[in-house]
Parts: sequence; C-alpha cells; structure tokens
Amino acid sequence: MLKLKHLTKIYRTSEVETTALRDVDLHIAAGEFVAIMGPSGCGKSTLLNIMGMIDSPSSGEYRFGEQDITHWSEPRLAQLRKSAVGFIFQSFNLVDDLNVFENVEVALLYHRDISSRERKVRVQEALERMKIAHRARHWPQQLSGGQQQRTAIARAVVSRPKLILADEPTGNLDSATGEEVMQLLTELNAEGTTVVMVTHSLPHAEYAHRIVNLLDGAIVSENVRRIA
Repeated sequence: MLKLKHLTKIYRTSEVETTALRDVDLHIAAGEFVAIMGPSGCGKSTLLNIMGMIDSPSSGEYRFGEQDITHWSEPRLAQLRKSAVGFIFQSFNLVDDLNVFENVEVALLYHRDISSRERKVRVQEALERMKIAHRARHWPQQLSGGQQQRTAIARAVVSRPKLILADEPTGNLDSATGEEVMQLLTELNAEGTTVVMVTHSLPHAEYAHRIVNLLDGAIVSENVRRIA
C-alpha cells in the first residue's frame, strides 16, 4: 500500500540544516499494523507526516498504492488525503467550539459526494462504534481524556479511510484507557484498515504486526511480531 524509497527529509534555515530522515526504505502492505519506535527527535513524526501527505520529502520516492505521488501538487494530495487517510493525535486536536458530534462530522464536510443525511448517519455510526454516542452533545472540555481520544478516533474513521496514522495515540492517557484505545485500533485493523502508529510504549507497539525502529532519521531494525 505504501512504498517509501530512499526517502530523505532535510529542514533548512538561513543558519542551520537538519536532516530529519536519511535514505529511508519502507514498504507497508495493505491491512498491516506497523508500529514506529525510537527516541525523541529521531524522525518518527516527520515520517508519519510524509506518509499522511502533510509534509513532503526532500528527495526519494513515495508511492501510495500504485501511484507515485512524490511530486503531486498540494490540491491533488489534499484530495487523496481526504479520501484515504485518517489521523489520530496524542493531543486529540478536537475543536473546543464544536460538540462531539460536530467534531466528528467536520471530517466529512468537504466530501461533496456525501449528502447531509448520509453524513449524519455515518457520524452516529462512528460514535456508537467508539462507545461515545451518549456524549454526542457534550463539549470536548466536558470529556475525560479517554472520551476525547474515542471522539478523535471516530473522526478518523468516519470517512472510512484505507489508512490510519496514529501519532502517540495513548501518550496522554492512563494505562487502562490506553489499552482500550489499542483494542480499538486492533479491531479496526482486523477489519482491513491499515494502521501505522508512532509510539514510545513497547507494550503498545507489540499490538502491531511489525515494529520499525528509527535512530537519527534512519531505520536501524525491523521486528516482525506476529502474522495477521
């Protein structure tokens, strides 16, 4: 599903040049669950952002499915991102001025092929699936951390993406709630959604089929945990 070949990312300012990724080769198959680990500053989030088409590589090749998207324009990338990728963040990234239902619905507002009626149905289904429907009219600040992350996951899956990118999805949660979130990601993966997760937690990484270890912007090892 994803093929990264000789991927390098360099950030430049007038005084400093920083290499965030160095000659990364990575292939992620459709339906796989991959965890990315490594110390802070090793390039994990940069790699995830490039996979999610939020950032672009300085050199190398990125293939999404059968398409080489390395040099696509931002509008074209935005269309692919909107239709194929769901994001989950450590800090939840909910909009304080929108209630739970509206926070999930916003992910569908730019899908012109989805009617208002279908949009409402999809949001309700996503909330029920994440066991947060009873909080649909509550504001983010009225929710626990676990409820906020469930809302964020509902927002990520409501468009039925092929790929979910999760950046430290359990980082702000207690251990019990973190395990609940990992179970949700495992269920989504079992249904065919490809999941790529950045994490510092080895126990949570072990939910994945494969663990990719980064150091100083380069892949230093890959460990297969289990076969799906």
